[in-house]
Order: sequence, then structure tokens, then C-alpha cells
Amino acid sequence: MIQPTLEPASITVNGRFLSQSMTGVQRYAHELLNALDSLLSNGQIEPVPVTVVAPPDVESFPPWRRLRTRRAGRFTARLWEQLDLARLARGTLLFTPCGGAPLLHDRQVVTIHDAAPFTTPRAYSPVYRTYYKTLQRLLARRTSHLLTVSQFSKAELVRALRVPESKVSFFWLSGEHILRAKSDDTLIERNHLAPGKYVLAVGSDNPNKNTRGLVEAFSHLQDLDLTLVIAGGANTAVFGKAGRIAGPVKLFGMVSDAELRSLYEHAACFVSPSFYEGFGLPPLEALTLGTPIVVSRAASLPEIFGDAAVYCDPHSPRDIADRIRDIFEGAPNREAARSYASRFTWERCARETWAVLQNALRL
Repeated sequence: MIQPTLEPASITVNGRFLSQSMTGVQRYAHELLNALDSLLSNGQIEPVPVTVVAPPDVESFPPWRRLRTRRAGRFTARLWEQLDLARLARGTLLFTPCGGAPLLHDRQVVTIHDAAPFTTPRAYSPVYRTYYKTLQRLLARRTSHLLTVSQFSKAELVRALRVPESKVSFFWLSGEHILRAKSDDTLIERNHLAPGKYVLAVGSDNPNKNTRGLVEAFSHLQDLDLTLVIAGGANTAVFGKAGRIAGPVKLFGMVSDAELRSLYEHAACFVSPSFYEGFGLPPLEALTLGTPIVVSRAASLPEIFGDAAVYCDPHSPRDIADRIRDIFEGAPNREAARSYASRFTWERCARETWAVLQNALRL
């Protein structure tokens, strides 16, 4: 591990995400930095020193070639972010790819993935939503620039945070990272899942994911002999205590990337009947592997998936079921799905992000 001295004309990255479990926002941070490291290593973007600073509970760093790393500070979690990180990044431009950022640092770019704590507050625990609503309002006044992941999220944040449109940029994400994983069929075999005979959903226990609506939809699909599979973790500190999910469903919890790829590849379809999404990374991962998708005609999803998805009404379990039936009884074009997904790349996201960081450095 390199222990660099930070330079004024340099970028410090908030590496707290390295101590967290992998969800969509942490995936974005990992893949964005991997892409930036590759671009810097190959001389494809202007070389500026970048140091990823992480709290002391981070055990290891990814094998980056050009991104420097530093583990430092006395605290962990939010205290580290607000107190240690502000001191460690002093005099540099700070970039926070997910989560919170220190209020005591005056030169920073922050990615906020959506405005859900403002627009769907009941989906979150009282402590979580109060903290992040307050923090994000204050950060919006102090940051050089805000980043987000869709045009939909940009409009939501402009409204919620009362900032000018010129202060927020959006860059789409990518699902291509799922191609790096070597498919592992062990989970499917151990659970006796027949390829093409189950429907997959992936996500946390956030009420916005509408898992209960999806389970209810399966009461209208009993004649198809399909199994519902849900992969994803629980986080009561963020979303509060979720009620028990009952019905014909297999809950797998957190799975590895290799297991996830296998689940995508062998599913009859992937379903995301969400009420609210800032982007929708799991359905894009599914499309990247050629898996047909059913998504809500809501929030950012029509913007991201265009004519590559089958759309459902998230408030109607019957409609969710009918759209699943359409795919199961039809002949999905898996090659068209892959082709659509290929237009989303982490390199493009990294280049666009780098342009914003470079501009902020010059301010």
C-alpha cells in the first residue's frame, strides 16, 4: 500500500465504500474507479494524481495500477467520513462516488444516485432518511458539482435539493462487469432449479422494489409451474424491518457474481416491478447476458431501457403476471437484448466523470 503525500492539484476519492457490502451504489464506485484506473494506465486521459483514501477497517484494496491508495484515520463509518476524511483530503478536490461526504471540506464532487429519501421517505428507517436528507441538503450548497445516474434522478435532485440544473450532471452506468464473472451453476443445481422455469428478481429489501407485488403476481401464474427466485440482502439500518415474504418464492440472500451470472443466464426472465429506481442496474446486468426483462413503467426505467424491455404497471400484480406470461410464452430475442445493453459502458461513464472532475479542479 502506498502512503502518498496529497498534492493540491490532485483528487482524493472517498473510499468508505470499500468497507461496505456490495449493492448497486458500491458496484458503481468499484467499476467507475476500475475504468478510471484503466484509462489512466493506458494514457487515455490527462494524468492527475488520484488517491483513494479509506478508513482503517478496510482490509484490502483492488489491484489498481495508477490509483494510489491510503488507509488512515481514527474512526470508521460516518464519523470517519465527517471528521477524518475532511482532514485527510485537505487542499485537494474530493470525489465521493456513493454515500455521504464531509461537510467540512469545501472542494468536492459528490454522486447522489437518487432522491428517494425525499420522494419515498417511508421506504427508509427514520434515522437513515433524516440523516441523509439533512446531509444532502447541506452538501448541495457546498459542493462544486453533483453527479447522478439518469436524467430522471437529475430532475428529482434539482427539485429536492433546490439547486440549478447546471450544477447536476448525469451519466448512465453499465452492466458489462457481469461478463467478467465465470458462471457458477452450483446454486441452481443445489436448489433444483430447472433452466427456463424460474423468474429472477435481484435487489435489497427496500419497499420501493415492490417484492410483495411480485410475489402476489405469482398467484396468477400457477398454471405455468414457474418458481420465483429473489437474490439480495437485508439492511434494517437503512430500510427498517421488512415483513416476512410469504408465497412460492426462493430467497437466496447475497450471492457471488459467479452465482448471479448463472441465475441471470438460466432464468425465463428477469423482473423489476419497482415503484422507484434511480437507474436500474440489475435489469441492465440481465440484458447484458441476453436475459429478457420486465420492468415498471415508472421512474428512470423507461429512460434507461427504451424498447428493450417489457413494461408493467407496478401497482397491478395482475399486469406484472401478464407481462411475465408474455415473455414466457413468446420468443425473446436474446441477441437484441445483448446488443442494446452493449451501448452502456463503464469507460464512457468514467470519461464523462473525469471531465467533470477536471473542470472542478480548475475552479
